Amino acid sequence: MTNEPSNRRAFARTLGLGTLGAGALLLPDTALAGPPTVSNNINHVGPKEGYTPLIGTLISMLDWVSNTVTLYHSKLTVEQLDYLHDKDSNTIGGLMMHLAATEVIYQDITFDNRQDFSAANKAKWGVAMDLGEPARQQIKGNPLSYYKEAIDQVRAATKAEMKKRDDAWLLTGETKEWDWNNYCKWFHVTEHYANHRGQMTWYAKRMPK
Repeated sequence: MTNEPSNRRAFARTLGLGTLGAGALLLPDTALAGPPTVSNNINHVGPKEGYTPLIGTLISMLDWVSNTVTLYHSKLTVEQLDYLHDKDSNTIGGLMMHLAATEVIYQDITFDNRQDFSAANKAKWGVAMDLGEPARQQIKGNPLSYYKEAIDQVRAATKAEMKKRDDAWLLTGETKEWDWNNYCKWFHVTEHYANHRGQMTWYAKRMPK
């Protein structure tokens, strides 16, 4: 026990840390930082070609999490996508359409400065957005490809609009009604995919064999 402090100091010197304060270990070496690395690997979160750095990073997160939604459920049949766990639940297919609808409403909010869907998008996406009994009755009988195509088309529209914008736009956008900047709004879309992905997984694991 008497040698413990000495052993700790020796260990720190071995790592080359003996002369550094604890706080120094938490700071990146910004002097070595260069231009942001651009990668098109879906498993690399970070800047993407064609976007400013923060927007590209946001797109990388959106793409990764929405890909997990369809990839995890890629083997589900139409019947399984329509599975209702109980009378108050939503189907996996319905939740996938809800995710696409959520992305559309945030397109309208952030790209067009609206407070809600446009009239055309309300007619097209309102049922999926609100879920409940209307969605249980109307969103069914579709294979996974139907839902994936819907998400992909919505994402293509998001990407096209994001390419017109920059990081300064992403870090602004607060209004009296929305004290969130655009980054926060789109981060909410990202976590919405993750949130409902967990719900879908819960349903999938409780389906009858």
